[in-house]
Amino acid sequence: MHHRSRTLRQLLAVLVIAVTALPATAQTPTGRNILFIAIDDLRDWPGYTGNYGGTIHTPHIDALASVSTRFTNAYASVPVCLGSRTSVVTGLSPATHQVGLDGSLVGVNTPQYSAIYENPAIKTLPEVMSDNGYYSAAAGKVFHRQIPEKWDEVGPATIISELFNPFDPGPDGTYIVPEVLPPEMEHPDQTVANWAINFIETYTAPNPFFLAVGFYQPHIPWRVPQWAYDLYPIGSVVAHTPTPGDLDDEPNAAVNSVSNQLPSGLTVHEAVELAGKSIDYTQAYLATVSHTDAMIGEVMQALQNSAFAGNTDVVLWSDHGFHLGEKFHWNKLTFWEPAVRVPLLVSSANNPDYPAVDEPRVVSLLDLAPTVLDLAGLPPFAQFEGVPLHDAINAGPVEVYLREGRATITAGEKFVDYDLSKNRNSHIATYDLDTDPEELINLTPPPSGC
Repeated sequence: MHHRSRTLRQLLAVLVIAVTALPATAQTPTGRNILFIAIDDLRDWPGYTGNYGGTIHTPHIDALASVSTRFTNAYASVPVCLGSRTSVVTGLSPATHQVGLDGSLVGVNTPQYSAIYENPAIKTLPEVMSDNGYYSAAAGKVFHRQIPEKWDEVGPATIISELFNPFDPGPDGTYIVPEVLPPEMEHPDQTVANWAINFIETYTAPNPFFLAVGFYQPHIPWRVPQWAYDLYPIGSVVAHTPTPGDLDDEPNAAVNSVSNQLPSGLTVHEAVELAGKSIDYTQAYLATVSHTDAMIGEVMQALQNSAFAGNTDVVLWSDHGFHLGEKFHWNKLTFWEPAVRVPLLVSSANNPDYPAVDEPRVVSLLDLAPTVLDLAGLPPFAQFEGVPLHDAINAGPVEVYLREGRATITAGEKFVDYDLSKNRNSHIATYDLDTDPEELINLTPPPSGC
C-alpha cells in the first residue's frame, strides 16, 4: 500500500533501487508483434458489452471482442487522460507517479510530470520494448503528449487542445460544441489510421513491432462526418435522466466534483438541460464512438491483409470513461462508474492465458505494461507495479486515484475515500455494484451537513 505522506523523491529512490536489484526472470520471447490501440474517453459502451441502453454501432470493436479476452470489469487508475496514460506507459501506480491527480489541463507543466518523464531512471513501455529487440512506433495520442525520443518511430501526433477553443461556450452555452466535420476536411483520427495502415503495409524490418495507435474520439470536440451522425437518428438515442436526489447521500467532496460552475453560474449539467441538448449531445458522443470504430476497422483490415495477420496480438483499451448526465455530470473526473470503468480487450490467438471469453474479474489498466511484456514473452520489468492481466493470484487491489482520494474496487463493491489525509467518516462512500450498478445508494452516507 502506498501512502501520500511519502514524497515522490522517496518513492523514486526506492523504485530505482528495485529496478537495479531485482534479477530478471527467464522467459522465452514469442517474437509476436503487438498492436496497442488506445482510445480517449470511451466509456464501457461498445456493442459487445450491452451496457448502452439502445443500439450502438461498433461492428469492428465487436469483431475484435469476439476473438479476445473481454475484461468486463476493467478500471482506469485515474479518471483523466494524463494520470491514466502515465500509469499505462510507465507501469506505475498513481500513488507512485502522482501525475494528473488534480485533473489539471496543464499537468504536463508540473514538477510531478517532469519527475517521471524527464527522469532517465524511469523507463516507458516503448523504451522497454525497444531494449528487448522490438521496434516501437506510435501515432496519435498514446502518451498524453507525444515524446518522440521514447519511440523508435513516431507518426502524426494528435494535440487535442489545438482542435477546439476551450473558452468558447458555443451556441448552447455549455462549452460542448458538437459539429459535423466538413467533407473536405480529413479527421485527425483518419490521419492516424492512414499512417498506421501504411506502417503495417510497408514494415520490413526483422524485429517484431510494438505499434501503438491512439484515437482521440470520443474525446471532445465531438466532430465527425455526417455519416456517423446518421447512424443515430434522434428518435433512437437513449439519453440518461439523472435520478432526483441522487447526490443527497453523497459526501460534500463528491457533490463538489460535479458542481463546478460555468461563467454563467450554471453547472454544465444545468446548462445542457436548459438548452435541451442531452439527446443531441448523447447522439454526438455515439457518433464519435462509431467513427473511432471505423478507424479501428481500417487498421484491423490492413493487419488482416498483411503478412503479420497470424503473428500479431492486439490490445485495445480506453484511458477512462465520460459521464453523459449520470450524477448530474458531463465530464470525467469522478470515482463513479461512467468515468472509471473502461472497455479492455486482449486478442492473442492460441494463447491459453487469453481465451476468447468474458473475464469478469476486476482488473486495472495498471496491468497493461506487464501484459504487453507477457505477450511478447519478455521478462518482467521491476519498475512495473502491476502484473499480467491473466495473473489473478498476484494481482493487487484495483485502485483509482483522484485529487486527495482513492477508490478501491473489489468483486461487487466499491469503497471511496475522498480524502486519504483525514480519518473520519464524512468523506467516504460505499456502493454495491452488483445490486446497484448506477451507484444510487451510498451505503456509508456522511453525517448530515458533510
